[in-house]
Amino acid sequence: MARRALPTVAVVALLALLPISAHADDTPGVPSGTPVSTPVVPAETPADTPDSTPPSTPPAETPAPPATEEPTSTPTGTPTDQPTGQPTTQPSLAAEALAISLDQPATTWEDRPMTFTGKLNNGATNWYLSLWQALPSGWTLRGATQSTTGGAYKITYTPTGPIRTTFRVVVGPKFYGTPAMSPARIGTAQDRRIVITKPAASYVALTGVAVTGTTVPAQPGLEVVLQDLLGSGAWRWLTSVKTDAKGNFRLPFPDNFPSSRSVRVVSRGVPATAVEVSASAYVVVKAGLNPKVYAVAASMVPKTYRAGCPVGPSSLRLLTMNHWGFDGLLHKGELIVRDAAVQKMITVWTANLNAKFPIRRMTRVDVFGGSDVRAMEADNTSMFNCRQVTGDPYSLSPHSYGYAIDINTVENPYLAANGVWYPKNGLAYRTRTPARPGMLFAGSTLTKALDAQGYFWGARWAKPDYQHFEPK
Repeated sequence: MARRALPTVAVVALLALLPISAHADDTPGVPSGTPVSTPVVPAETPADTPDSTPPSTPPAETPAPPATEEPTSTPTGTPTDQPTGQPTTQPSLAAEALAISLDQPATTWEDRPMTFTGKLNNGATNWYLSLWQALPSGWTLRGATQSTTGGAYKITYTPTGPIRTTFRVVVGPKFYGTPAMSPARIGTAQDRRIVITKPAASYVALTGVAVTGTTVPAQPGLEVVLQDLLGSGAWRWLTSVKTDAKGNFRLPFPDNFPSSRSVRVVSRGVPATAVEVSASAYVVVKAGLNPKVYAVAASMVPKTYRAGCPVGPSSLRLLTMNHWGFDGLLHKGELIVRDAAVQKMITVWTANLNAKFPIRRMTRVDVFGGSDVRAMEADNTSMFNCRQVTGDPYSLSPHSYGYAIDINTVENPYLAANGVWYPKNGLAYRTRTPARPGMLFAGSTLTKALDAQGYFWGARWAKPDYQHFEPK
């Protein structure tokens, strides 16, 4: 509906009745950024209080406030009855109706400022302008400022969540009854979020399980935290990393034991209002042998192989696999084994993993300089080592062929041909009772699995060797 100009006398009379300082008092919720000085405010168009609450959806056009009669004229400038100290020079609008423009605000992200700009068509300065957002509950004040040179203004508002709603700027501190209102503009703040890549149905332990994802928009250098959900309902911090140049992240997931748990990723080091929490994901880790077989080069066995040994590197294989440790966690071990025995070892150690029999350590003897004694004292489980029999320098050890295996050497010591028990830190285990973790017996899963593969257990010799198995 077209507005008719309000007579200048009426404007002066209304302004004299309503002091400018009352505007702030009558308008709760004015943001802290509102100027504290009281600018000159054009008189409000006479209007009754609306009979009903504003519409639940943003109006497409400027809502017309209820009024008993139409305005008949438009303010032509600042009234002459002004409080002391207020601006006294304002442009005149003798023929043109008072209007205020509102530029289309740029799309932003939640928790980032949205900027609203425009100008008064009369070029007035120091006029009080307020920003309003349409919500289902009605129009809500979002900010205020004063017009500057040429009637220009700028108001910023930071939404706390994603939005796509209507905004208007009005003259004065009240939405209804304002003498001028801007066109409606749609303000959009997109959802900033952390997105987790959907995990696989399950993972095998010790395979480098990780929770990956990205930030939207890309936020390089942002610290993100991986959390898991406890039975109490609380979220526990597991680990944290910083996003890369493209906002991507990779958070290592504890995969040294079987587990199934809900996880999420949370941003850290940002204001509380800017913290983002991803959707939760479910990660499943299962125990598995995960055997890998590799060729062996001479450089891999520098201390356990030398020219003249009965088996060369080309006939050996490096077998890596998972095993249970004494700490109740899964560990990755390695054996240098004869090529023809690889499949037998995989069968044996699969059975052992399922039985959860603990292994202290499993690594090549080269780590110990090729010394069988040092390897035994370290409680190491191993196979290939081209050497003489410990305690008998005249015999070649069965380990020289890559078939024999020693297991948990401290918990399973042996009596050498020279009558000495090895290793010295395993003497407490010469007596086989009581049974303790890591000790082998005839009924042990490992013993039975090796026997099924054609191995003989050294514990049955006259000089018992509880750690040793070799082909029959």
